[in-house]
Amino acid sequence: MNTENSDSTNEKGRFAFKITVVGPDDDLVMDVLRVLNEQVISLDGIRISSAQVETDDSDVRMLLMSPRHSALDVLLGVTFRGASAALIVMPEEDSDIESVYRKEIEEEIGEGTPVKVIICESSCVDNFKRNEIAYALDELVGHLLESRDQTIDEN
Repeated sequence: MNTENSDSTNEKGRFAFKITVVGPDDDLVMDVLRVLNEQVISLDGIRISSAQVETDDSDVRMLLMSPRHSALDVLLGVTFRGASAALIVMPEEDSDIESVYRKEIEEEIGEGTPVKVIICESSCVDNFKRNEIAYALDELVGHLLESRDQTIDEN
């Protein structure tokens, strides 16, 4: 058996994406960030965390950035700049508020940015909601990897 060939076929692709997390309720957004990773750094109104997702053929690391409503405008831009996707965290379904956030994401990140909406009515601590949040992140990662593959195929 040629171990050199088997090592290269088992090697996973490594990817890094930045995801912006926004929503009308700062505490709820923080709950979602903590579901994804207990360690959340808060600095000058910006919350920063990370998460990791593994697929069959990829190892994906994500930088999660979220602005508090008290963040300065200049720092607000930092949370959006360079982002590949966005999560909108809402306490209840509200198409008007969702539309405001989608428009902001489109203006700040770009048209066609992958967006997932997470509804957390009161808390994100039960197992069902934790799984739902993880699934939403997995879907975003899948979409990002798929769109990345399409871009490579076009070149």
